[in-house]
Amino acid sequence: MSTIALALGVSVLCLVVLPEALHASTRFDTNPRAGLVVWVSLCMVGWLSTVILFLEIGLRQLHGALLPTTVLFLERLGDGHPLRGLGLTEVVGLSVAFDITVLLVGGLLLATWKIWQLRHQQRALLDLVAEHSGDSDVSLLEHPQPLAYYLPGNGGRVVVSTGALRVLTPGEFGAVVSHELGHRHGRHGALLIPLQALSPFVAFLPLARRAPGTIRTYLEMTADDFAREHGSSDALRSALEKSAFFHRPPLGTFGMHDGVVERRLRRLSLSTVPVLDQAAIVLAVGGSCSLLWTLLMSR
Repeated sequence: MSTIALALGVSVLCLVVLPEALHASTRFDTNPRAGLVVWVSLCMVGWLSTVILFLEIGLRQLHGALLPTTVLFLERLGDGHPLRGLGLTEVVGLSVAFDITVLLVGGLLLATWKIWQLRHQQRALLDLVAEHSGDSDVSLLEHPQPLAYYLPGNGGRVVVSTGALRVLTPGEFGAVVSHELGHRHGRHGALLIPLQALSPFVAFLPLARRAPGTIRTYLEMTADDFAREHGSSDALRSALEKSAFFHRPPLGTFGMHDGVVERRLRRLSLSTVPVLDQAAIVLAVGGSCSLLWTLLMSR
């Protein structure tokens, strides 16, 4: 099989076929960390294989594995004759590969800047209107609507409104705080940036449509596991049942009712805390690295 055909197959599989097949699956509900690894691997392999596909088309006349031919092309670029000996098809392939790379990098930088601005504004606002206790991880916000969320960045902040205190029992309040602290413990805020980077530009692709919601759901399930490891599953389940009455949190944050509530409630009925699915993680990471190495080094 040629490298072009292999790259095309992997790209279609990761960007189109697997996202549609996996987004509604509950296979990883008992092992959300494994689900996160699988979906992040799909994103990485899908986009990198697409770039490799068009690089292969652009550099096929150089007759060699992609990695050394890319080095040769960069040397030609330095000499001022990068397109020497290339036809129209090759030039178009290189142009598309460059455009996709710019989209990936530019989208990531733009999303990083926007989320940083949002979080900076929200922290400044909380400094003005919320009550902070030195011996507590919670910022109390005077607001009649029930509200509970985690604001990532700069140490992270758990925000709970006075309206939430009125509808939650002390046990439920502790479960909500533990859930939001689970986002901080898992550094989930870092995953929000790539999730929002490309979706607006390539919404026609199943991966761009399915990955943000699915990954966010697994992040919420991971935070649920942290909360019940450090508290009561019954209190967490009871709080989650009330989350439908909670106000939607600000953009760039994690709210208690984010994700698929029904699926989260079903998995919380399990008597044991889910364990990490080592086999799925090893398969996803190892398979991704092997595929990318094959694409880069095959002739």
